[in-house]
Formats: sequence, structure tokens, C-alpha cells
Amino acid sequence: MKLVSNIKIVKENVKTKEVVIRELHNISCTVGAESLAARMVGAERGQVTYFAVGTGTVSGANVPTIGDTKLHTELFRKQISVRSSSGATASFRIFFNTSEANGSITEIGLFGDAASATADSGVLFARAAESITKTSSETLTIDWSLDIDAT
Repeated sequence: MKLVSNIKIVKENVKTKEVVIRELHNISCTVGAESLAARMVGAERGQVTYFAVGTGTVSGANVPTIGDTKLHTELFRKQISVRSSSGATASFRIFFNTSEANGSITEIGLFGDAASATADSGVLFARAAESITKTSSETLTIDWSLDIDAT
């Protein structure tokens, strides 16, 4: 089995009502998969609770890989708004209002287990590279699903 990561990003300008939607697929991280495996045998791990955005370089040695354990340069972190599951898919939604996560975002990640509001805390379940410029005139909603693929 493997984890397949699917992401939908919706940026909306609150003044002009312009909406930009991006969809991407990305890898999941080994440490997150290990946490899920521990949960299957009864450990108190395997729960995704925080979402973080970063401004790190995502080229060369910093392109997202399965061995990642944190974002390159974390900018902002927030507790996940909505978590749900259906079949073999876990879904997470985060909403950043106009005063949150403003700047040139280049990386995003899902964190859990011992994650807190502190940057770089917890286990990184998935990381993706995406160029997003968010201003104080915009909101950002990110839907991230982790599909457990049994094929």
C-alpha cells in the first residue's frame, strides 16, 4: 500500500471576488507512513492536526521527497479546520483568512502526532511545492487528501 497525496488550492480576492484554483498531486513522507503503521498496532500516533506553509527554496536538494521531516523554511502554521475520512481517503481542510500566511508561499505541509503551533514540531505526513503569492486582500483554502492506495 502507498499514500497518494491530492491537493486543491483555492485563493479568493475578497475585494474583486477573483478566484484562482490549482490542483496538484504530490508525495507523502516516510515518517508519516511510519506513524500510520504505528497507529494500526495501537500506538497513540497517526493523527494529522496542523497545516503549515513555508517560503523555502524548493529546487535542487530541497524539492519535496519522501525523506522530508519538515518544511525548508516554515512561515505560518495553523490547526486544521476540518478532518474527515471516507473509505480509504483521509481529507483535511484549512482556511487562511486575509491576515494569515501572507507572502510568497513555496511549500506546504501536513503535520501531526506531537505537532503544535510551534514551527517544525510534530511529524510531517506530506509536503508539496507550489508557488502561491497571498496578500491581505486574499483568503486561501486548501483541501488535502491522503488516499491509501492498495494497488
